[in-house]
Amino acid sequence: MNIHGRNPVIEALKAGKEISKIYFRYGTHGQVLKQIEHLARKAGVPTVTLPKQKFDRLEGGNDPAAQGVVALIEDVRIYELDDLLEIEKEQDPPFFVALDSITDPHNVGAIIRSAECAGAHGIILPKHDTPPLTDVVMKASAGAATHIPIAKVTNLRTALEKMKTAGIWIAGLAGEGEVDLFTLDGFKPLCIVVGSEGRGIRPTNLKACDELVRIPMWGRIESLNASVAAAVAMYEVRRKRV
Repeated sequence: MNIHGRNPVIEALKAGKEISKIYFRYGTHGQVLKQIEHLARKAGVPTVTLPKQKFDRLEGGNDPAAQGVVALIEDVRIYELDDLLEIEKEQDPPFFVALDSITDPHNVGAIIRSAECAGAHGIILPKHDTPPLTDVVMKASAGAATHIPIAKVTNLRTALEKMKTAGIWIAGLAGEGEVDLFTLDGFKPLCIVVGSEGRGIRPTNLKACDELVRIPMWGRIESLNASVAAAVAMYEVRRKRV
C-alpha cells in the first residue's frame, strides 16, 4: 500500500508502522520534509528522491494530495472483533463506531479520522459492503487509520449482537430516531452505527440497535453527509465524557 501526503506519512512513522521506503519528488523542500527525513532516520526507513516523471508514475498520476511524498507501507492491521472488545480502555467506557454499507472511500476515511480524533476505541467495518483500505482511504483519514484499531466482520448484525452481549449499547443514527442526539447517554459502553446516505442503516441491522438516534435539523435540508453526521455524533459522546 502507498501512503500519499506529508501528514499521513508523518503519522505512519510516529505510529511505528512497517514502512519499507519513503519516496520524495525531486525539487520538493520544506520543514515538514525535514521532519519526515528525521523520523525516517530514527526508524531506519530508507528514503529515495525520484525525478518528477518517475515519482508521478509511482503515485499513479500527478496527484496534488501526495505533496511530493509517498511511503510504501504494509497493509493496515485488521483486527478481529474480539480483539477490539479486549482492548484496555483505561478509565474510559468502550466507545466504537460501526459502518453499514458506506461505500465511498472518502467518507470511510473521513469517519476513521473523526473517530480517532474523538477518542473512539475502534472501527467495525463489514467485509463485503466497505471499500478496501486503499491509499484513497488512508489519505482521507489523514493517517488516522494507522492509529485506531479497525476490525472487519463478515456479518454486521452478528457483530452488533455480540457487542450487545458484551454489555455495549448499540445506538443507530437515523433520521426517524426517537432519541435526540443531545439526550443520548454518552457515558455507557457504546457503539454508534452509521448507515449510508442513500438508504441509511439496513433493516436487519436496525433491529440490532438498542435505540435509534437522530441529529436535530434546523435548516431546510433533511440530513447531513454520512461522515459529517458521524463526526457530530462522536464529538457529542466525547463532549459528555470530558
